[in-house]
Amino acid sequence: MRRGLALIGALLALVLLALAAGRTWMAPGELAQALLAGPEGAGRMVWSLRLPRVAVGLVVGFAFGLSGAVVQSLLRNPLASPDVIGVTQGAAFGAVAALVAGLPPLPGAWAGGLAVLLALGWLAAHPREGLAPRAVVLQGLGLALMAAAGTEALILRAGDGTAAMAMLWLSGTLNGAGWGQVAHALWLLPLALPLVLAGRALDRLEMGDDMARALGLRVGALRAGLGLGAALLAAGAVALCGPMSFVALAAGPVARWWQGGRPAPGTAGLIGAGFVTLADLLARSLAPAALLPTGLYTALIGAPVLIWVVRRAARREGGGHAVHD
Repeated sequence: MRRGLALIGALLALVLLALAAGRTWMAPGELAQALLAGPEGAGRMVWSLRLPRVAVGLVVGFAFGLSGAVVQSLLRNPLASPDVIGVTQGAAFGAVAALVAGLPPLPGAWAGGLAVLLALGWLAAHPREGLAPRAVVLQGLGLALMAAAGTEALILRAGDGTAAMAMLWLSGTLNGAGWGQVAHALWLLPLALPLVLAGRALDRLEMGDDMARALGLRVGALRAGLGLGAALLAAGAVALCGPMSFVALAAGPVARWWQGGRPAPGTAGLIGAGFVTLADLLARSLAPAALLPTGLYTALIGAPVLIWVVRRAARREGGGHAVHD
């Protein structure tokens, strides 16, 4: 309970700092006055520009972190995530295809993400043992490369304006986020709720399929449902702001460490929201005139976390072998 409250408090502090940051920094009193003034008064800049941007970043980060943690638990692999197994790249391909065709990106992103998920289910399924987690990761890497190549081909064939917009979007950006995007982002929350509540089921699934069945779980249906929910959630987040590098990959292991080794999808969502909020804070404070993509800063934050995860896993495996020998 204390850990959860501490995490929420840290996230709230980040949100307030992000609302105060920009070309013109606001003191705490000025920020409070702007929030109370409303969108028509002295708080127009905060209410029209900063608040919707922060809100979209929170939902997108929560969606990436949550979906990444669920995928890692389902595959029992801390280095698996929607952007490792190709779901994010498939969603990006579908969204860019929709943009090139002049259509809304969200249906295209969902179609692309689901196409990769169905392909994974077909390629990585074993006739007797069901879905093989290691095969999912390996096949997913191949599908990710194919989807990324397809996206590049679409951009090369697009017009200059569409190609420039797609390239900026693919870098992962919250630039231009408004209340319309906030409304679209809120539609992701009903998808997130079943995944947040699946912590106990994920804990049992990590014990192995036989143990999970002995505990009364319908392993196949549960894995399919949670995998579909995670894919739709990640694809919806991609449609809003493009891929955000390392958020889905890094949030799960950090949440597991924070919760003492147990799967914690809700905590991973909060950590993902914090990652994106911190990255956007850096984007708007370090180079406010350039407004570099938020995805650049999520990579700068997430890459060291990935290194830490790999080193931690290597130490654990080394210790395990020492005990076994």
